[in-house]
Amino acid sequence: MRRPGAIAGESRSGDALQAAGRGPSDRALDRLAGWYAIGLRLGSAVIYAVVGPLAATSGVSGWWLAAVIFVLCGWSAVFAWLVRRDGLAWPVVLADVAVIGALVSTQRHVVPAGLIVSGATWMLSLASTSVFILQLALRPVFSLPAAGVVTIAYAVSVRHPPGTWILVVQAVVTAVLMALVRTSGRRADTVIAAGLRAEQELRAEAARRADEREQDRQLHDTILSTLTMVAAGAFAGPSATLSAQAARDLDVLRELPAVRQAPPAGAADLCARLGQVIAEVTPLRARLTPAAAFVPAAACESIARSVAEALANVIRHAGTGQADVTVRGGHGWAIVEIADQGRGFDPGLVPPSRRGIRESIAGRMLASGGTAVVASRPGHGTAVVLRWPG
Repeated sequence: MRRPGAIAGESRSGDALQAAGRGPSDRALDRLAGWYAIGLRLGSAVIYAVVGPLAATSGVSGWWLAAVIFVLCGWSAVFAWLVRRDGLAWPVVLADVAVIGALVSTQRHVVPAGLIVSGATWMLSLASTSVFILQLALRPVFSLPAAGVVTIAYAVSVRHPPGTWILVVQAVVTAVLMALVRTSGRRADTVIAAGLRAEQELRAEAARRADEREQDRQLHDTILSTLTMVAAGAFAGPSATLSAQAARDLDVLRELPAVRQAPPAGAADLCARLGQVIAEVTPLRARLTPAAAFVPAAACESIARSVAEALANVIRHAGTGQADVTVRGGHGWAIVEIADQGRGFDPGLVPPSRRGIRESIAGRMLASGGTAVVASRPGHGTAVVLRWPG
């Protein structure tokens, strides 16, 4: 269904005779041209309804003048309604040529002969309005011949039409100006479209890199973490904990292709998610101090995975079997602190090849719009503070 009040170019514009593929500038120009044409047609009807009787003399037929003014006002109202509904469509424009051409041909009956000879007839201005509307609506290959019809209708209605050349000049000049405006607009559309495509490509590349980094973090937090624990001798023999951890790692690997999907929307209960994380970090005993923190689902998942990595670091490096996870927050924000009383370390001495803190914690939080700060000293334990939003 057509949207009420649509103006020129949103459906069947007067430029519909052009090749397909219209840009934003064409549509905007057509809307503006539609409003201009409405104003021009309605304004001219009001003006000539006043000027016609004032300029009339005894040689003017009152019946002819009344009929012409009635038709002009009636058609102007219909024209405005059609353009407002359908845009400056070419059938409406050609109908305007027919109506105005017919009215102009009656000027011998409604305009004093002296005004016609001097070129001061109001019919010349009426013909000009149709010529202008044609150039606004159609390409020159169509608008100029149609303007020629109006010009001929005016010329044959008088013996010596001194204003004919004015209509010709108006048609040519307006057609050239409209062609230049449309060409410039289309060039601007091309430049803008190229810029948007480049921006989309950059965003797609950034998203691809973010996906790759997230997959790297997933691998680091699962398979690599488990293998590191095995290599460090954390499991001397068969272990149910190791088997459960390996099963969870495999589940994560199967879901890696889904990383490229859009994250779920809506708010999530952060403490509920952290409770699941803590339940999986055996044999570490982690104590959760909860709070009513609700954040977007994507942010909740990033925080949860960062907490999981921080707790895994406690298992691997802290030399302690206990950790505290403290949550503060509310609706739309959260602060999570993971603290242990283990051996601690100097963050400045961590080699660049170690990705646990830099990527799986700080990098993940940064990618989700948050921050991560690690505070530690040898012999004084470690504290990791996650904030969202950053």
